[in-house]
Amino acid sequence: MEFFEDMGRKVGETVRAVGDRSQQFIEMGKINIEIGKEEAVIKKVYSRIGRAVYNARHGGEGAAEEVETLCKEIEERHKRVQDLKNRLQELKSD
Repeated sequence: MEFFEDMGRKVGETVRAVGDRSQQFIEMGKINIEIGKEEAVIKKVYSRIGRAVYNARHGGEGAAEEVETLCKEIEERHKRVQDLKNRLQELKSD
């Protein structure tokens, strides 16, 4: 009888471990999606900076301020990506 009790306990522990690991993989997938979204936005902002510089070359007003604002946005998004990558690394090491 003890054999079956021990086996039941081990099966229960295994099921919990698999469930925890599944949740971890789901979380990692969500983080990877967020990283991809942030990197896509960063590319768009780089494009907007290029457009602002081009417009400034052709007499556009306020380009310096716009470029500064866009650069700050890129820095913030890079920080967010780094935070997400750190979180991903934490999950991988668990």
